[in-house]
Amino acid sequence: MLMNAFVKSSRSSRIAFSAAIVGIFTVAAYNWMVSPYTKYLYATQQYELMVCDVAKQNQIIKNKEAVKKKEIEQLRAELARAQTSLFTPVEADRFFSDLEALCNQANCAVYSINFLTENSKVQKSEANGNEIVENSAAVSFVGSYGNIISFLSKLTNRPQKVLIRSLKVTASGNRSSPLVCEILITVYTVQDKEIFTNE
Repeated sequence: MLMNAFVKSSRSSRIAFSAAIVGIFTVAAYNWMVSPYTKYLYATQQYELMVCDVAKQNQIIKNKEAVKKKEIEQLRAELARAQTSLFTPVEADRFFSDLEALCNQANCAVYSINFLTENSKVQKSEANGNEIVENSAAVSFVGSYGNIISFLSKLTNRPQKVLIRSLKVTASGNRSSPLVCEILITVYTVQDKEIFTNE
């Protein structure tokens, strides 16, 4: 019946109908064969862009990580330097008890050593509760200029830091020891240096 209607129709109708059928098949073939590949290619392009973005982000993160590692290494080096500048309480006691012997080695004579315990300051490290304690002593001694410089060098040329807070030199009136020197020295002690190392 459809065939009869198709045969009886005019030539232009048959051409239009055939063109419509061909168009429908073309669109169907495109959707069935070409369109999936086009979508696949688009998805592949998007995936490549995404992979490039992820690679860039990854490189940025790696660069930041390298900078942070360098900063951590610098902080560890500073911490190691700070650690060596501190005394333990035992080392500080030994240092203060050896002051007179050091002074004698430099050909100076000690008049007095006064420990300033009332000025001791305590600083607590919040991370681990380890205390850094300031210990000071006032030392008076006599000697020549060269001997005084020698004694001061012996005090400061050591791994732990010895601060000379004040220095006063006056004439003694004695030819063998022409100068009187009064100094205030400070050292810092920590109970356990290893705590700083293991942080």
